[in-house]
Amino acid sequence: MNMLRELFIRKFAVIDELRMELHEGLNVLTGETGAGKSIIVDALGLVLGQRGQADFIKTGAKETTVEAIFDPAQHGAAEALGIDVSNGLVMRRVVSSAGKNRSFINDSSVGIASLAEVGAALVDIHSQHENQSLMSKARQMRLLDSFGKIEDAVKEYSTLLAKYRTMLDDKTALEENVKDRGRRMENLRFQIDEIDAAALDIKEAEALSKERVVLANLTTLKELSESAYEILYKRDGAIEDQSAVVVDSLEKLAKIDESAAEIAAMAKEAQSYIKELAVMLRRYKDSIDFVPGRLDSIETRMETIRKMERKYGGTIEDVLNFRDRAASDLDALALVNDKLDLIEGEITAAKSSLEAAAEQISIKRAETAVRLETEISETLKDLALPKARFEICLTVNRNEDGSVILLNDGADSLEFLFTANPGQPLKPLQKIASGGELSRVMLALKSAFAEYDDIPVLVFDEVDAGIGGETAERVADKLKELSKSRQVLCVTHLPQIASKADNHLMISKHVAEHAVEITVENLQGQDRQVELARMLSGSITEISLEHARELLRKGGKD
Repeated sequence: MNMLRELFIRKFAVIDELRMELHEGLNVLTGETGAGKSIIVDALGLVLGQRGQADFIKTGAKETTVEAIFDPAQHGAAEALGIDVSNGLVMRRVVSSAGKNRSFINDSSVGIASLAEVGAALVDIHSQHENQSLMSKARQMRLLDSFGKIEDAVKEYSTLLAKYRTMLDDKTALEENVKDRGRRMENLRFQIDEIDAAALDIKEAEALSKERVVLANLTTLKELSESAYEILYKRDGAIEDQSAVVVDSLEKLAKIDESAAEIAAMAKEAQSYIKELAVMLRRYKDSIDFVPGRLDSIETRMETIRKMERKYGGTIEDVLNFRDRAASDLDALALVNDKLDLIEGEITAAKSSLEAAAEQISIKRAETAVRLETEISETLKDLALPKARFEICLTVNRNEDGSVILLNDGADSLEFLFTANPGQPLKPLQKIASGGELSRVMLALKSAFAEYDDIPVLVFDEVDAGIGGETAERVADKLKELSKSRQVLCVTHLPQIASKADNHLMISKHVAEHAVEITVENLQGQDRQVELARMLSGSITEISLEHARELLRKGGKD
């Protein structure tokens, strides 16, 4: 059995440093009111992943550390994280005054969520605060589902419900599209037609810009090309004529001196380039011709392009991309009726599946409620409430047509009803005046659940509030019975419970001049008798000691 062996607490609340050893069976923590018993439970909750608070750190300290050591055993949640637990499991939580949280399992750093997941599988803490949470209908529903092993079915239902609600949202959006579809389709067609009519090309703007520069400078281009052509070919002493003279001279030179042959060849090649240049230049200047209206046409075209860019995007490419998106949207709107028909079919199928799932959950809950009512009623008799009645009011919510109403966790409403006395009407748990009765209902629930869950460690913080006498004996017996299959840790003020403990720990607070010290002592023999005597009468007398010895004999602990 997984068992909490040791709890180490450092700089927590008023605790400076405390190490507590725990055993199998029933472990009780006793001590004067305010000694720090519940502080120890708070520290255990912290290392199990419960929310940390700044006031947990001892005044003047930089951080608090809590460490819990468990026996070697199967720890599925820890093993799922890849942590070796063959030699045991050590959980450690460090909370600093700067707000930093560090969590470790076997010295491997883990997130707080992982720490809480592992902790929830190992220890279940029950306190007066949780007794109050039992009044919540949502909490009652979770307890019923847990008892009946219905949680997975409810989770699957909730997942399907979320998808169903998304479908409904999508349908609403499509219906809105239908209402406005005509106007939107007309607008999209206009935009597509306008862009298509512009017949845009990505390279067009650059080409037009270059042509506009040329047209704006035609006179200058004509003058420059004519002047260059005249110098090159046309006038007396033109470069082409001079090049012929140079070639003739160099060819004659080369006939006399063969070493000048290369120079003559280069001159001949240059002459050829000059002739070709003259031809090209003539063609260029002859091609320069002013076309009336062409410049205006270019300006008009570029203004069209700029208009499209201003309206639909910063560049022609952006405009064309806008056109593609508009076409896609237009196609989608054209198919909206088909989509609407499709999603309506999916919604109908999903609703049918949800209603069937909710009906099955309701059936399982009804069956579970009968079993849980029986078990709790029997347990309440053992807890000195022989005439008590406990019922689970389970209602399936339905529409006028008989179909179930789909709520977040099924179709059911639930409430735990209770009365301690015969002849009195059943009332919701929140109307129970006695804290002792509520504590016993909680203990009855935990006893019923003990057979079905596999959490190895149960912690009860003052589950005995508001009870005494024979009732205390019954509660003690029930805790002892629970401890046969679980390790139980109980903070108590009742000697009847403490006398049945397998391990009795006394918490003491010592106030010095400048500090408070919390200590823990494992009580045996005479020391245990003295503590029970104090719990019985508030003082140590021979009568209270004899009563303490009698309790121990009765509990088989003499």
